[in-house]
Amino acid sequence: MIFLLFITGLVIGSFLNVVIYRLPTGKSIIYPPSHCPNCGHKLSMLELIPVLSYIFLRGKCKNCKADISIRYPIIELLTGIIFIINYIYISDLIILAAGLVFSSLMIVLTMIDVDHQILPDQLTLGGLVVGLSFSFFRTDITFIYSLIGVLAAGGLLFLIAFLSKGGMGGGDIKMMAMVGSFTGPVIAVTAVFLGALIALMAHLPGVISGKTGMKTKLPFGPFLAVASLILWFYSEELFAMYLSLIF
Repeated sequence: MIFLLFITGLVIGSFLNVVIYRLPTGKSIIYPPSHCPNCGHKLSMLELIPVLSYIFLRGKCKNCKADISIRYPIIELLTGIIFIINYIYISDLIILAAGLVFSSLMIVLTMIDVDHQILPDQLTLGGLVVGLSFSFFRTDITFIYSLIGVLAAGGLLFLIAFLSKGGMGGGDIKMMAMVGSFTGPVIAVTAVFLGALIALMAHLPGVISGKTGMKTKLPFGPFLAVASLILWFYSEELFAMYLSLIF
């Protein structure tokens, strides 16, 4: 089952690469079929095999020999690994399905924010609807709790954006509202603070070295996504650790 889920993750990861590349530019994620962005060469079935096709082609287009970004197989592998982690930590089928969708959204939003500094509404608001829909069938969360998660996480970032006079983007607000629909308020609100801590830790080396300043803008979405995924898998362990330090 783990092997089957890993292969599924690789295939889904290949599709996520298409979404990451096409969605921000307004292109269809369905048509035209996958092709080389440099020469337009339509990829054959063998060239679409996740990870292995990159290895066999030695990272180059079969037709024009243009370099293929190493990021494509990395995202495919990452998706496969995260799918396995979901399977290890989640036994309920519905919650597992929610976890796979949630994880995929986090990967896509992270990469799009890194590339374009945007978090598309199709993913954040669409994901919010999906998260709320899952809550009707999940045993670990109710629709009301899911809705509170939307309002709590989205409301917190909206308040931060208001107080900072635009220091927080609307995409971040919608993204965390979506996270709240999958996780509920406790995990989603905690993810905001954990994401800020991770962002600070990532930003400090550049500040200390003088390469960046405290006012240098960084996309916040990836840090929120990492924090959300960490808490999706390890919230109980982290909360227990935190409580043990206090008491």
